[in-house]
Amino acid sequence: MNKISLYKIIAFTVLLSELIIFFILFGHLQKIIEDYDYSENLYLLLGLATLLTVTLFVISILATYRKESNDKYNRDRLIEIKKGTKKVDFDNESDQEESLDVEYYLKKILPKANAKIDITKFTEKVLSNIAKEFDIVQGLFFVKEKDKDIYNITGKYAYFGDEEPESFNIGQTLSGQVAKNKKTLVLEEIPENYVTILSGLGSSSPDHVIIIPIVWEDKTHAIIELASFKEFKSNFIDLFEGMAEQIAQVVLKY
Repeated sequence: MNKISLYKIIAFTVLLSELIIFFILFGHLQKIIEDYDYSENLYLLLGLATLLTVTLFVISILATYRKESNDKYNRDRLIEIKKGTKKVDFDNESDQEESLDVEYYLKKILPKANAKIDITKFTEKVLSNIAKEFDIVQGLFFVKEKDKDIYNITGKYAYFGDEEPESFNIGQTLSGQVAKNKKTLVLEEIPENYVTILSGLGSSSPDHVIIIPIVWEDKTHAIIELASFKEFKSNFIDLFEGMAEQIAQVVLKY
């Protein structure tokens, strides 16, 4: 038996006991009340005492049910997270405030280490996994050339541009500046048609773009660009800053 069920039994037992005691005392006091000059006042006090007892009982039951409901919500939410069925919604206030578990999302986003895939398949799988876990509609993955300050496109997700995304040098273009500063850049007022999403329903432009530097040992080894129709919150940025080292270490193996 859990604590909530025990509290319910105790609450009902206390109420029943109080009512029994009340009626026993009322029977013994009835004669005294008839001889008492202010019997109406005594009846009123007894009525108020009964009302107070019932009110406290109702409040305790409501509080118990509220706690039980909250506990059930927390249990269900934890099960969803453990099963990986909960998709982060950037519009949900509770998700905005909570930190995201780095180790959990590393397992969900990074392909298995023993998978025999090249850099293109690896980066595209990373972008695809990110899209599954978050509200991402398009993504690009750039990797730095060894011994050069040039970043080349290696992975794409839902990209339908007429031309291949261009390479860039460190410090050039917005992505190059992010690589230089090693700081995530969030764009909320992006130019029209900067990013276009094509689907069976037509084309549309996401409102938010984030450019994430994959930094390890004070060097930017890769750049991830993601587009979404929803705002990127600070917990999302913190998550990728926490995963950057592990992502960079895998990228450097190729």
